[in-house]
Amino acid sequence: MLSNPGAAGSNGLPSITAFHRQQWVGFEGAPLTDALSFNSPLLAGRVGVGLTVANEQIGFFNLFSAQLAYAYRVTMAGGSLGIGLHASMNRLEAKLSEVRTISGTVNGSETILNPSFAYNLGMGIHFENEHFFIGMSVPQVLDRGQANGQVRHFFGNIGGVLELSEKLRMRSAAAVRVVKNAPPSFDTYLGFGFTEDARLWLGGMLRSSKTQDGVGGDALVALGQYQVSERLRAGLAYDFGLGAVRHQNVGTFELMLEYCFVKAAQPERILKPRYF
Repeated sequence: MLSNPGAAGSNGLPSITAFHRQQWVGFEGAPLTDALSFNSPLLAGRVGVGLTVANEQIGFFNLFSAQLAYAYRVTMAGGSLGIGLHASMNRLEAKLSEVRTISGTVNGSETILNPSFAYNLGMGIHFENEHFFIGMSVPQVLDRGQANGQVRHFFGNIGGVLELSEKLRMRSAAAVRVVKNAPPSFDTYLGFGFTEDARLWLGGMLRSSKTQDGVGGDALVALGQYQVSERLRAGLAYDFGLGAVRHQNVGTFELMLEYCFVKAAQPERILKPRYF
């Protein structure tokens, strides 16, 4: 949902997800991201809707965003194809009072720029069935420039699940992100689901993003996810940075909590196919 409006309603149930990412812990001014997202199928699954709000702090910059998503869903190939659009609003602010230089505090007003607002549109497609998914999206169709965080991005991902036995499943996936004035970023993931209902997932990921200065976003990531109950699941990830800044921090942490609004009459096994 953060990057692809076509995924709205793909869970098959109304759900709300909270996400927290703290990058490069111990590094002054490192990125800190919080997001809250709700999405739900409507009209017997023919439509998906969603709302996402996020707040990102990087140094003395603060970016708040909100986006409203709509997806039209088509049943095909044993799964569901979502064709989605979203409208977004960004509020960017930079506090000069937090800036420090060699000579001390920068003189001037409290903010480098008054809080500025920018609006954009995004689009994406997402197909998913019980064992396979693929998606492509452009979260910001209108390229409004680097200064207000409105640079056009391209996202793509693909993945699938193999049932190795009644109590063991293997899930693999890959993703690519392309943005102007930055090198492409690639993710490759492999994980395993345990127990008959695949309630526990453990896996790892390699993230690669080569830059000339060696800072980059290269990392090895360890991930885990557990289905706490029929309504609640939690995920945790830890990045082992491979770039030049790895000596100035103790890694990156991510936490995800998802709550599904499952009716009491629905059996717990309804969540079994929700591998993605």
